[in-house]
Amino acid sequence: MSKVQSLLMGGLFTVLLAGVTLPALADGGSHLIAGTRFVMEVPNCWNAGYKDVDDKLFMIFFKDSKSGATLEGVYLRGTQPATFKLADFTKARINGENKRYEGKGHKVTKESDAVIAGEKGQYLHTTWKDGGKDMEKHTTLYLKDGNRYLVVMSGEKGKVDKKVFDNAVKTFALVKP
Repeated sequence: MSKVQSLLMGGLFTVLLAGVTLPALADGGSHLIAGTRFVMEVPNCWNAGYKDVDDKLFMIFFKDSKSGATLEGVYLRGTQPATFKLADFTKARINGENKRYEGKGHKVTKESDAVIAGEKGQYLHTTWKDGGKDMEKHTTLYLKDGNRYLVVMSGEKGKVDKKVFDNAVKTFALVKP
């Protein structure tokens, strides 16, 4: 990456992390983070990162230095056709995760309706083994105008604070691109 690209990315990252201070979560506060397509609330004490992988993925992620859990806000680039429904998105996500964690005992332990951005979404709870550790992932999927969004939180089973995930989902909202 060139020096100019690095500076631009750093500047963009600073803009992305500029947020409005909101009421504190029990662990030291939280703030609203704005991505290029969405906003969501995250704990103040979590370490932030950013990925912009080719033309397919935009992600802001946060890691809890205490538990190692990771919270992600994801926008999958590429508008889907009108025939692509939330059920298709859910099926594709499950198939993709099965492939990603192949041989690690990946399974969906819960699938249910969810509310995200004031509209219908889908919740998935999945588990797998990694290096002898039991892992878990909470995922809420959202499809709007053919655009795919996810809020994901993963980590070692029993160390993932689902309240942080639920708050991120509750505060998730779209912004105009």
